Amino acid sequence: MKQVLENFKTGACTVEEVPAPINRAGFVLVRKHYSLISSGTEGGTVKLGQMSLLGKARARPEQARKVIQVAKQQGLLTAYQVAMRALEMPVALGYSSAGEVIEAGEGIDDLRPGDRVACAGAGFANHAEVVSVPRNLCVRVPPEVSLRHAAFTTIGAIAMQSVRVARAQLGGNIVVIGLGLVGLLTSQILRAAGCRVFGIDIDPERTGFFRKQNYGEAAMGGDPNVRERVLAWTENCGADAVIITAATEDNGPVAMAGELLRVKGRTVVVGRTPMTAPRETYLFKELELCTSMAYGPGTGDPVYEVAGVDYPIGYVRWTENRNMAAFLGLLADRRLSLDELITHEYKIDDAGAAFDLISGRTGKRSIAVLLHYPLHEPDVRQPARRVTLGAPASAAAGDRGAAIATAAVNVGVVGAGSFATNEFLPLLAKQPGMRLRGIASATGVRARALGKRYGFAFCAAEAMEVINDSATRAVFLLTRHDTHAPLAEAALRAGRHVFVEKPLALNLEELERVEAAWRESGCQLMVGFNRRYAPLALRLRDEFAQRAQPMSVSYCANVGYRPPGHWLHDPAAGGGVIVGEACHHIDFCLWLVNRPLAGVRVSALGVSGGLLSSDNVHIELRFEDGSLAVIRYLSNGSRAYASERAEVFCDNRTAVLTDFRLLELAQDSRMRRQRRWLGADKGHAAQIAAFFAALRGGESVGTESYLASSRAAIEAARLAVLAAGGTG
Repeated sequence: MKQVLENFKTGACTVEEVPAPINRAGFVLVRKHYSLISSGTEGGTVKLGQMSLLGKARARPEQARKVIQVAKQQGLLTAYQVAMRALEMPVALGYSSAGEVIEAGEGIDDLRPGDRVACAGAGFANHAEVVSVPRNLCVRVPPEVSLRHAAFTTIGAIAMQSVRVARAQLGGNIVVIGLGLVGLLTSQILRAAGCRVFGIDIDPERTGFFRKQNYGEAAMGGDPNVRERVLAWTENCGADAVIITAATEDNGPVAMAGELLRVKGRTVVVGRTPMTAPRETYLFKELELCTSMAYGPGTGDPVYEVAGVDYPIGYVRWTENRNMAAFLGLLADRRLSLDELITHEYKIDDAGAAFDLISGRTGKRSIAVLLHYPLHEPDVRQPARRVTLGAPASAAAGDRGAAIATAAVNVGVVGAGSFATNEFLPLLAKQPGMRLRGIASATGVRARALGKRYGFAFCAAEAMEVINDSATRAVFLLTRHDTHAPLAEAALRAGRHVFVEKPLALNLEELERVEAAWRESGCQLMVGFNRRYAPLALRLRDEFAQRAQPMSVSYCANVGYRPPGHWLHDPAAGGGVIVGEACHHIDFCLWLVNRPLAGVRVSALGVSGGLLSSDNVHIELRFEDGSLAVIRYLSNGSRAYASERAEVFCDNRTAVLTDFRLLELAQDSRMRRQRRWLGADKGHAAQIAAFFAALRGGESVGTESYLASSRAAIEAARLAVLAAGGTG
């Protein structure tokens, strides 16, 4: 299918062929008819892409700080590579569209194929021929409303929410600063609600258009008497509310709003505007300064948007979905007029010209710009789930599950997130004697970008396209935690050798199913516990290989704060931080001590203020030879301190491994140091090489040890819940 993508490195927008998304429970698969380009949000994204590297850093200082943090921890070269890879990834544009339902996912019984719907949401309602949208971001279009107009619904809901936050009342005097598309829609909605409207903009064409359409009075923002005009318009009372839909780099609109408001009036900020309010104005008039966030309550809440849990109408009257429906209701009642706002319409194939227009490259003016998706014949055509990128790789020799001794190994990859992009694929692509066969990601967009970059034969949006590919012999699973066990089991039963990122499973039931599939398949199964392959870790283990005494290990994992709503804390998606992250440190200690585990004990830190007890624990591992390992997994430490530090005491010797960059070995009065000057090496490359060596008949990957570490992590997670006061 066709989709509009931006090259964030250059700002260029192109139409590319990508795999169609798959549908899932609680989602609706929609074939587009129209989508609306947001000249503010999307135009800003395109302009940002056109900036220099320095300009991007200044515009997004929070991203620049992340790069600096990576440089401190992993070195300048790694930080530069991470930044460049991020810039090279395509950006999916669009979040307001309309079309017809192709398929309603499991659990949706109020929408059927053929129903007309309006769709919302960045990352969901993109500029693409087919989209998969959560039910709460999908609204049925009344028969009186055309899909051309329904494409405005998301932008209309943004305007609708700003009016609600302003508490606009019948007969109220409302000023709108910024007369772009959102400002014009806001003004129309205010008029439909029985309000009087005064529009302000710095562009004379916009104020002229405002007056011509009889939306209300208007003035230029730079006029010296704008305050006097608004006061005269309100009979010297001042405005009841000011809604700011302008985008600017200074606080001019907020300062102006304070001058225009009556006592106890309200400023509502919608656009990207600094919110520095002049103290004297806002304090002595007792003004309110509010924000209006996107389409309404539910915005950014994965429980509402993705999981589909609605807010009870008695407690939250106007959600995202209900705002969208209300906007469509105004259109159905002909209370709003959109035709005069539509200045340009392009076919999807000409989307590049549309984005040149809104980014200002053409010098032409626009208000609302639509993309049109001509229907293909026949209309029932199923979108392609798989897109060919290059010459197909030949099938590797060998029977099902057998070691591959001579032919190149055809490899498939499932998952194209940040780990795959920045860590794994650059290393995988360097491995000799293998061919990159297929790559899949949830939307297909990142799979296509990475597939083209590294020379994969095809890309897909469905994991099973890679797993069931007959030419593929080994599959790397780099997806979200909750998919690891099901995909690993499916790949093993399909006769594929499997490398799966940690964790292998979220619970014992999943682990047992994967283990059964592995034992029946005869295939190799490796888990991404890479730290045991780090060069300095291997040197540390060798130091104590012939030890005569029990070993004492103290491992500090300084992981940093994650808010309670972080996906890792979700038992269903992330499995919790012990299973999802501390499993790394548990595996490292089991591998380092190299003795049978005798027991696990967990103590949780008593915490408050947003910290979770299960995120701050001491995990004690007791071994049959008397060795003891204590893992301090903590989120309440300083980022300036080492993120991982292991201390070993044994046989009158001491060793300290810091961030896999520095190893210190002390014996008697001597201290030896080994340092990696170019950055940390946590063993990713060596582990991938070991996996391929096993496929070619070398030493087995040691699946039993991975299973043991996974069991220990699951048990530690259970005990952490109990220690924090929950039930296991």
